Amino acid sequence: MPVENPSWGGSPVAEITPEAPNSFLLEEPTSTPIQDDQIRLAEAPSLPAEAPLGIALDEPTEPIVKSDLPPGTRKGAFQKLSVGTSYLPRFEGDSIGVSTIEADVMFGVPFPRFETPLLITPGYRVLFLDGPTGFPVPPRVHEAVLDLHHFRRLNERWLFDGAVTIGEYADDHSFGESEALRVTGRALGIYEANENWKYIVGVVYLNRAGLSVVPAVGATYATDDFKLDLVFPRPRIAWRQAGSTVEDARWVYFQGELGGGLWAIQTPTGQTEELSYNDWRIMLGYERKRIGALSHIIELGYVFNRDVELEKAGADFSLDDTLFLRAGVSY
Repeated sequence: MPVENPSWGGSPVAEITPEAPNSFLLEEPTSTPIQDDQIRLAEAPSLPAEAPLGIALDEPTEPIVKSDLPPGTRKGAFQKLSVGTSYLPRFEGDSIGVSTIEADVMFGVPFPRFETPLLITPGYRVLFLDGPTGFPVPPRVHEAVLDLHHFRRLNERWLFDGAVTIGEYADDHSFGESEALRVTGRALGIYEANENWKYIVGVVYLNRAGLSVVPAVGATYATDDFKLDLVFPRPRIAWRQAGSTVEDARWVYFQGELGGGLWAIQTPTGQTEELSYNDWRIMLGYERKRIGALSHIIELGYVFNRDVELEKAGADFSLDDTLFLRAGVSY
């Protein structure tokens, strides 16, 4: 089926509607996670037809398990390798510019069956920071994370999607500090009203100052060529382009998302601090999903309502709006 999970620095709150297994929910990530890898939601694929009735009495009668795995799911442990980058330019001296590079690899193991896997995704991200003038921001911060994601069908209508992410978030000098270790996660229930409409309810635990717990509530509508995600905090509308197939699908979409992060840093006086950043983004994107070949994505957007804060010192700094460019490939 769901973050998945990309930025000025943090990782976006993942999307919340089931489709390909990934970081926030069950869908191939529509973007390279360069924001808070805590959250990444997606859309549930349509279900296969019921098994035919009338099984012969002398045939095995093992229970039939519906599969919610998306097209292109691999049979082995390896599922996907993703690399990506993003850029937020610094237009003013009192703002921050951010360049990000990241990579992650996804593995899947039966839990306990192949149709209900445990997805294990180690990842690493480095963010290069520029500015603001007069504010003690390090030249770069790092994120080394391990995401554990599980989804399963509870009955004919309900599905469960849950994930826990454990990571070290720090500058060059603060790995191993207690402030660097963070645990985030999500727990979602998805109700399938019919083949088009699904409803989502749950919570996302960001473990950030001022944004510790975020409700994940909304509905999704999907056909073969159109998807509408009315889900906070990542609304999205997407259109499949003409000529697309299951094996090679091209999508154009418009979406909003919450970006940001929290990192342990060392101040000029040698003390350990916590650097917090938050923003909101709107963007236009293009994604090409190919089964068994390279897929790619590119997004261009606008970033606003930005602020950076030193948690212990209580110093808060508002930032100017900026633009946003993100690109990535996966296999």
